[in-house]
Amino acid sequence: MQALSTPLKAVIDPVGAIPRAVEERRWVAAVLVLAVCTALSGVTLALKVDASRAVISKMQMSGELMKATEREVEEEIQQAQRVAIVSSVAKGLFVVPLVVLLIAAALKFTSWLLGKKALFVACFTAAALALLPVAVLHAVEFFAALRQESLSPRMAEALVPTSLAQLKGAGPPKLQRLYGALDIVNLWSALLLGLGFAAATKWKPWRGALLGVVLYALFAGAFLIGLPGMMANGPGGGPPGMGGP
Repeated sequence: MQALSTPLKAVIDPVGAIPRAVEERRWVAAVLVLAVCTALSGVTLALKVDASRAVISKMQMSGELMKATEREVEEEIQQAQRVAIVSSVAKGLFVVPLVVLLIAAALKFTSWLLGKKALFVACFTAAALALLPVAVLHAVEFFAALRQESLSPRMAEALVPTSLAQLKGAGPPKLQRLYGALDIVNLWSALLLGLGFAAATKWKPWRGALLGVVLYALFAGAFLIGLPGMMANGPGGGPPGMGGP
């Protein structure tokens, strides 16, 4: 029971619980909780989202709708739903551990750059604990989806808003990308990541928390703001400064 309670306390009392969890290498329960919550929310959303609109629109664009029978259209809709369910399970079982592994490798590389010693298993534990806010988000999505009779794809994406972009609605593309980076779950995870890194390298917690925020700012600037902006301003995206669709 302690193997499960120690990592979960990291969400409530990160300053006190994360160093202990990293020291005791309590990564198994954290990864399992994250994987299960991710799979459950994904499967529930796949069952609740009405896939007919997306499937019919796709068939119209390809010209298949005119030749398809009503039964064939229904089979396509069911197939799309099955694919969504299988993808959700695969995301929980395979993608989640891979993401944890990549983050752990990045932490190990960061410790090398800073001249700090950190065992890889400690970095892996810190990475797993840092993603627990994502597990909380998926758990909330799971219960929110259960209360819905049916969802459109757009409703499913905004079922549990976490970023400023989702709360403020439409706006200039550049500003929307900035608002999208201001995501409470991502920032929460960044702080836990920093505290975990501090525990792994025997740093002071405030230094680790600051490092976590800096690393997230670099990531958000490159992949949430800069790269989407470059793609929007590329071929067919309009001239620089105009933003994209």
